[in-house]
Amino acid sequence: MARRRIIVFLSLLGIFIAGYLSWVKFSDTQAFCGGVGDCSSVQNSAYAYLFGIPVAYLGLLNYIALFAASLFNLRAGPELRSWGELAVFALAVLGFAFSAYLTYTELFQIHAICPWCVASFVNLTAIMILAAIPIFGGEPESEAAYG
Repeated sequence: MARRRIIVFLSLLGIFIAGYLSWVKFSDTQAFCGGVGDCSSVQNSAYAYLFGIPVAYLGLLNYIALFAASLFNLRAGPELRSWGELAVFALAVLGFAFSAYLTYTELFQIHAICPWCVASFVNLTAIMILAAIPIFGGEPESEAAYG
């Protein structure tokens, strides 16, 4: 139960991060980087779009879907929980893979780092690891904890 609640919390944190980056993109303002990194170079690069859609918007959609799936998983009964676990894991892997690609482009193509993007990558990594536990045979939670 604690693992699923942590995933819900981390999904909300991701909504905050991706929501802020989406607002920055939508309002055409500069992200606050606190003197660390170069958010502007990353946010205005060719890699900041996928098929003309800002990747910040895609990240926000992924985090919203993760939140919905993790909330479903938290509330679902044992008969539906395996589907919820699989949905959370699939969304986490998708987000992680795309975020890993974007982090690679920051380091080796753009040569600039956005701390918000790095925070999102770390967040998705944590969600993916936590979501993998039941998928790959982690210790199942007792039925008593489902109450």
